[in-house]
Amino acid sequence: MGFEDNLKKLEKIVEDLHSEKLSLEKSIEKFEDGVKLADTCIKSLDSMRKKIEVISKSKDGKAKIKPLQEKEG
Repeated sequence: MGFEDNLKKLEKIVEDLHSEKLSLEKSIEKFEDGVKLADTCIKSLDSMRKKIEVISKSKDGKAKIKPLQEKEG
C-alpha cells in the first residue's frame, strides 16, 4: 500500500476517534492501528526524503544536482 493510501486510512482513523461513537475497546483498537500507520508513514517519508535531490548552482553558474545527504550546512 502506498503512502497516500496509508495517510487516508490514518485520517479516517483520526476522524473515527473524534466522532465519539466508538466503544472504548474499539477506540483503543483504532488508536493502535493509527500508531502503526503513522509509523509506516514516517518510514515512507524518511525513505522519500533520502531520495530527494537538491538542485544548486555551481561556481560557473550552471545548475547541478546532488543527493540530499551531500548537501553542505
